[in-house]
Amino acid sequence: MCIVLMGFKNNLQAQNVSTQTVRGIVVDSESDYKLPGATIQLITDSSTTTFATVTDINGYFTLENIPLGRQSFLCQYIGYKDKTINNYLVVMGKEGYLDIKLEEEVTSLSEVVILSRKRGEVNNTLVSVSANTLEQDEIIRFSGSLGDVSRMAQNFAGVSGASDDRNDIIVRGNSPSSVLWRLEGLDIPSPNHYASLGTTGGPISMLNANNLKSSDFLSGAFPAEYANVTGAVLDLKLRNGNSNKYEFLGQIGFNGVEFGTEGPINSIGENASFLINYRYSTLQVFDILGLDLGTGGSIPQYQDINFKVNVPTKKAGTFSFWGLGGLSGISFQSAEQEGDNLFTDDGTNVTSESNTGILGFNHKYFLNDKTSSMISLAFSATESINTQEEIIQPNSSTFESTFNGKRTQIKSTINWTLNSKINKKHRIKYGVNYDHFNLNIKDSLLVDIDFWFNINDFNGNASLLRAFGQWQYKLNQKLKLNTGLNVLYLSRNKSSALEPRFGLTYDVNERNIFALGYGSHNQMQPLPIYFSSQPEATDQENLQNSKLDFLKSDHFVVSYTHLFKSNIRLKLETYYQNLFSVAVDPKEGYFSVLNAGADFSFPNNVGLTNDGKGRNYGLELTLQKSLSKGFYFLLTGSLFESKYTGSDLVERNTYYNSNYVTNFLIGKEINLNNKFLFTIDAKMNYSGGRRYTPIDLPASIMTNEQVLDNTNYFGQQYKPYIRPDLKLGLKSNGKKITQTWSIDLQNFIFRDNVFIQSYDKSSQTIRTLNQRGFFPDFRYQILF
Repeated sequence: MCIVLMGFKNNLQAQNVSTQTVRGIVVDSESDYKLPGATIQLITDSSTTTFATVTDINGYFTLENIPLGRQSFLCQYIGYKDKTINNYLVVMGKEGYLDIKLEEEVTSLSEVVILSRKRGEVNNTLVSVSANTLEQDEIIRFSGSLGDVSRMAQNFAGVSGASDDRNDIIVRGNSPSSVLWRLEGLDIPSPNHYASLGTTGGPISMLNANNLKSSDFLSGAFPAEYANVTGAVLDLKLRNGNSNKYEFLGQIGFNGVEFGTEGPINSIGENASFLINYRYSTLQVFDILGLDLGTGGSIPQYQDINFKVNVPTKKAGTFSFWGLGGLSGISFQSAEQEGDNLFTDDGTNVTSESNTGILGFNHKYFLNDKTSSMISLAFSATESINTQEEIIQPNSSTFESTFNGKRTQIKSTINWTLNSKINKKHRIKYGVNYDHFNLNIKDSLLVDIDFWFNINDFNGNASLLRAFGQWQYKLNQKLKLNTGLNVLYLSRNKSSALEPRFGLTYDVNERNIFALGYGSHNQMQPLPIYFSSQPEATDQENLQNSKLDFLKSDHFVVSYTHLFKSNIRLKLETYYQNLFSVAVDPKEGYFSVLNAGADFSFPNNVGLTNDGKGRNYGLELTLQKSLSKGFYFLLTGSLFESKYTGSDLVERNTYYNSNYVTNFLIGKEINLNNKFLFTIDAKMNYSGGRRYTPIDLPASIMTNEQVLDNTNYFGQQYKPYIRPDLKLGLKSNGKKITQTWSIDLQNFIFRDNVFIQSYDKSSQTIRTLNQRGFFPDFRYQILF
């Protein structure tokens, strides 16, 4: 039985206060079954006015005449814990939507004190440790994020980026290639423009933050449903379009010129909806208009599209069809180079293209109110094309092709998962996943006049089969156990692995939580590693990489969380990660695949073996005040070590061992009046510099090529990375539209952060190339 609160309209029109409709759905947090009769109430300071309603038979609700601005809501349902949604921003140009998940009480108590959900708690209730929530409004609001989910994740404890010009995610000293992208419950290739096969990052994301809803970021000891990963997981969800009315979006900023629309599909069924967003490169638009912004011929050209169609039915379950795709390309011409070009040398032209398309289908069906089945299909195709031209004839000005590379991956996925909430204490989830890869890799290098060598020449397939089972047992209100087992099998070289997972959470009281977790993790080697070859290597060495076993990892985590009364959360977490079966080179004792993955390509070493090791350990702190009364802050810090051992049995720093990462974000919203909201957001990043191998200058001068001192591999460290960002914004609510203007001043102190050192042939000196430096990002958005 549910207590029904009656809603009353006040004299808002008489007060000339603009209002908006807020809709949503209420479901069980573990089974996702829709809860009819749940109460949703607007929390106000007034004792005479109440806005409340109850969910219908399908769990949906509608609250009308909600005042604009930051609002909080209370959801209640008998037998479940109360839940508050704090500081939800209600605007004129777009109806609000709340996706509410309620947790069932384990035992019946006469009196229970329940705290509201704090931001930072993850959506996946099977997660015990090392997890954060990616909130859509924070991705858009935080200074320095550029509306990019990857750059948003770099604010979490233990996470950093590779450079200002890429969004690679480095977690606890692990390579970015150890990161798993997941969308709508399915593993996907890198959703970034200018991505390369095997990498997970890029300069610009294809994922549109306006289409995302609250998602999870996991950094270790994952539940069993996540496999083929050793570093981190971005488990992303797309929101559904508005099933009640048509809405539109327009936006222009550094990431592109965007147009979006969403609305109901009444011809298909009740509550069916669509959502679509298209983006085109801003710099390319300016070039078409004849505006020169100083990029010369090196103009980033890209476009992408994100969409989702959601069709719930009364008896056949819910069907959804979604996808994203992107085209990108850029050319660096020798004649237009400057001394600090990062991608080419004098006398060299480089062209790069990258194309990605991902289509997915999900069907969710409830066998009963506690058990659901999900069948998912996905198809993706990625292609990268790279060419290089050089002047190779003496006293000639003619460019000739010296490298041609084309890599194509077509991946088909089928996934089945069953989720059953047996009772209040027991929940099980199990499933199987089959990935089939079709690969076509051909890289050709000009090694002599009219003689081309195929560095990589492979056309074939591989399959990865996975099966998992998870069990959650709530012993009582305070103690929760998560266990699981995962099995992997790679058909290409018949590698197999068994992965046990364990997590335990103990709520000492309503404010103090202890947790611990363990995970055994295995991951395929980056695909380019399997198929590398070299002209001077033997046939046996060129084939040896294809026999490499999984990269293996054991991850141990202990966590403590304290919730303060003032809406502040403190979290301390310590971890130890043991990496083994790492691919290393017997001929180059310092080489390890753990140091690759933060660039546009992988090293081409052959004859690799699984004899390497690595270890990462550290301590992380998070102090967070969620947005309330127009104010928030987030302080994260990490002290860590990241080491590896190559085939020479010498332990060294990894490329990613910066030793410490700190971030401080703070923001304030100021209501100027009923129509205007002014925002100010700031961020300070202070981190250890990246490790590097010094250049042997005398040897470089002698050979007229850059020669590294490999006796001191990653033995030196650049100066600390310091970058402050400041973002100013103004939101205006009109009669039917909402407009937002913002400027994000990144690195406004013009700090010179080192990117890399390289040997300059012309001056026979070592030159230092810096990161991007000061960068202003202007953005305008309109919702109507």
